[in-house]
Amino acid sequence: MKKQLLPGLAVFGAMTTQAAAASTEPRWWVPPGESDWYAWVGLVIFFLAILLVVHLYARFDHYAEHRAKSTPLRTTIPTMLTIALAFEIMPALSHFSILLPTALILTAIARDFMLWWRPEDEEAAQ
Repeated sequence: MKKQLLPGLAVFGAMTTQAAAASTEPRWWVPPGESDWYAWVGLVIFFLAILLVVHLYARFDHYAEHRAKSTPLRTTIPTMLTIALAFEIMPALSHFSILLPTALILTAIARDFMLWWRPEDEEAAQ
């Protein structure tokens, strides 16, 4: 049985190989003027994955912002999360100067300080 099966498989394999070799175009070839549906599906999945990452980040940012309402760093933490997300999604940002994210974080810290420190409250207490 084994002696009969192996030559039969070899002949079948040779026939399919010859048939594939006789074809001039590979299966993945798309002629000009026609649409490549696999590429469109891949692009849609790629953009949906990016949308999912941004959506999950937005959910977490919203949660962190509401949890940090009474803390002095209520703007700084979401800003740092935004910068981290930007660097994760776009690795090309690593070629920029470190001064850009540093300036954003320092601006957020200054805003938090101004929201936290209210001189009118001190004047009213005197």
